Amino acid sequence: MEYEGLLKLRKGFLYLIVAAVMLFAGLVMGLVSLFYVLAMPGAVFHGTSVVFSTLAALASILLVSFVLHLYAVFSKIRGGYRDLSRVDKGFGICYSGTTLMLVGLVIAIIGALALIAFVASAMSAFPPGGPPPGGDVVAMFILPLGMVLLGLVLVFVGNILVYIIGAFKLNDRYKDSLFLAAGILYIIDLVLALLGLVGLLQFVGHIIMYVALGKAAEKLTTSAPSPATGV
Repeated sequence: MEYEGLLKLRKGFLYLIVAAVMLFAGLVMGLVSLFYVLAMPGAVFHGTSVVFSTLAALASILLVSFVLHLYAVFSKIRGGYRDLSRVDKGFGICYSGTTLMLVGLVIAIIGALALIAFVASAMSAFPPGGPPPGGDVVAMFILPLGMVLLGLVLVFVGNILVYIIGAFKLNDRYKDSLFLAAGILYIIDLVLALLGLVGLLQFVGHIIMYVALGKAAEKLTTSAPSPATGV
């Protein structure tokens, strides 16, 4: 059970790494396409076709990256922490973190869809120069926006429990400083995110977690009693 949990976690972080690489490749592709159009102003029509084809490819890459990220968190990482929580109840909080992330994501998506629907209906209901929305309309606007914010807060807290708390608890159980290093990187990355700076520290933390989980799984197999001798 414990060994399988470590392997699931390791696969989850591997998928997160692949998803991040795909996202980075997609962004680079978009920037290259933009540079191509700006650098060749004479080829307007050809440049436009390049942009459209690049945007279509970029959208596909981002979609696959997003789906892979969801699969990594809610299938592999969630399953890994569930298995580990059956061995050590301390990992239950990390499993609960994935639940918070899932619930928060669903709430945020529902709120965003409701907000888009409300804005679309409001734009069609009020002609240009018409009266501003009344109190009831404002309340209808605040509700979906509040759902989006609530969902983001739940996802934020879930990330702390899954990555930061998870790394420290793995370090407590398997006594590998790599887990501690990953947890510290996650904390710094979280602070940078609050400041509006998106760095590569979380990506590096995922790589360290992948390596450390492999070492923990290998150590677990080598320290297990031999079936033949019982020692």
